[in-house]
Amino acid sequence: MLGEYRRSRDGWLAAEVPLAGLLPIARNGGSDTLFLDLNPATHGQLHAFVHGIHQPGYLSTGVFTKVADDFDDYLGMLVVDPDLAADTWADVADSDPTSPWRWAVEEWLDKELPGWRAEPWAVA
Repeated sequence: MLGEYRRSRDGWLAAEVPLAGLLPIARNGGSDTLFLDLNPATHGQLHAFVHGIHQPGYLSTGVFTKVADDFDDYLGMLVVDPDLAADTWADVADSDPTSPWRWAVEEWLDKELPGWRAEPWAVA
């Protein structure tokens, strides 16, 4: 994390986001970044920078915004996207029922998406 913190100070992100006191803690494949706020007045808040996409129907410029007051609030907002659940299940549905990966996917879906086994994509 320390290396990520140091690199963020010299890159393109520094021109887009007020980085003082922000620790980058996660990034997706598109370089959208989640930050933990370490500033005394706003300690523990989570902020995100999301890149713009230059296509109709999308934000055309990047956005920096607070996403949660603390990490617990952030985790409480996370949901399983039904399309992601279907795709993940499709990856393991034909595997051996004793496969550790299949078992992990089933456990994840049981916990995060109760009733998933009745979905058409799970029954097929």
